[in-house]
Amino acid sequence: MNIPLVSYLGSVPAMAVKLGGHDATVLFDTAGGLTVLTPQGVQKAGCQPWGRMSGFRMRGDRLDMQRCNDVALRMGDKLWTVPAVGVWDFSKLLPPNAPPLDGSVALDAFAGQTVTIDLSHHLLTVETPQSAKQREAHAVEVPMRLAREVGGASITPMVALPTPKGTLWFELDCGSDAEMIVNRPVAEALGLSPDKRGQTTKLNLAKGLSLDARANVTDLVVDGNLGAPLLRQMVITIDLANQRLWLAPAAASDHQG
Repeated sequence: MNIPLVSYLGSVPAMAVKLGGHDATVLFDTAGGLTVLTPQGVQKAGCQPWGRMSGFRMRGDRLDMQRCNDVALRMGDKLWTVPAVGVWDFSKLLPPNAPPLDGSVALDAFAGQTVTIDLSHHLLTVETPQSAKQREAHAVEVPMRLAREVGGASITPMVALPTPKGTLWFELDCGSDAEMIVNRPVAEALGLSPDKRGQTTKLNLAKGLSLDARANVTDLVVDGNLGAPLLRQMVITIDLANQRLWLAPAAASDHQG
């Protein structure tokens, strides 16, 4: 099943969905961890926020939100039920006069599925077992793990980056418009200065997939983050049930699921 993606503010992916039968626009954010609704999205979904969910963003700031349970989202031609979504008005993080959003969908909405993210073709594909095998046959498997926070509700994929000092784990973050963000204490392992601006490094993510990346170095609570400008150069298939990840160069893949 293909779910079309559109560009929000010219840099990060979004999608049209239905909430409570109402048309809605949400971001698609692979490093969001948890699907969230804005107050406007809550009204469309007709849910009643309650309680509290707590987590930490990549720069270490704590985020406390109310929750809604069993929220129905129609994406593509299927109705998905997300067991627990956060309620968060993140409009203050957006530029002034940015188009309104009803929320942000993360990979927790697809728990147990295999999904392919192809930003260059503006597609999110929920794979069948057969189509997943086709994807895997034309891609390279790389080590990955899923970060689980918020009592295990959130899901964030992290890819391994080998360095002379050891393996680093970087979030795959299509919701970021930066190519690469690196945690200051691990910058030197990637050949970067902890204090210099405007640096580049070469990433060897998989055989046949070597990318030059502009890196911002700052203080994080994770090793780092690969953003939408880099992710557009690859096709990413994630088996969320079995914690496996395949990468292929975007230009080498015409398969649409």
